[in-house]
Amino acid sequence: MIEFDTNLLLRAIDLRQPWLDDVMLLASALGAGGFIWGVTALITAVFPDRRAAAWRMLLVIAFTFGVNNYLLKPLVGRSRPFEVLPSVQVIDGKPTSVSFPSGHAAVAVAGAMAGARLIPGAGWLLWPFGLLVGVSRVYVGVHWPTDVLAGAVVGLACAWFVLGGRAASLRR
Repeated sequence: MIEFDTNLLLRAIDLRQPWLDDVMLLASALGAGGFIWGVTALITAVFPDRRAAAWRMLLVIAFTFGVNNYLLKPLVGRSRPFEVLPSVQVIDGKPTSVSFPSGHAAVAVAGAMAGARLIPGAGWLLWPFGLLVGVSRVYVGVHWPTDVLAGAVVGLACAWFVLGGRAASLRR
């Protein structure tokens, strides 16, 4: 598994291009701390019939962030790629926290799931952006691919738990 992770990480890094660096850095920045998902919820809260759903989206983001960053990351304690492979150059700041699972990916998937239920017509935009946030973390050199995959699973599980697994529950 470690060889698979390393090979996939190095392939992603080989794809680097100046214009793509900018796209990935922007996606990573917008995904930090659930920023874009929080903004989406707050904009949606302007509409009275969606206000309760917007609060649930914020709850999903906060719950996912807490479970991932304060429970799972300290429990696993995996080193980041640039700490293990000195040849990996990071094109963003080097995080000081541990690597597994990716908090960006967890919150991005949770936010995309909650947002797609909150604003059903926006799922076609939210899901690809959530995927882009996760991929960006490997591309910039701060996560292993399995960190992102695990983060996505954490995000799905947390969102499913908070939302009760039912799409209709958000509309009330």
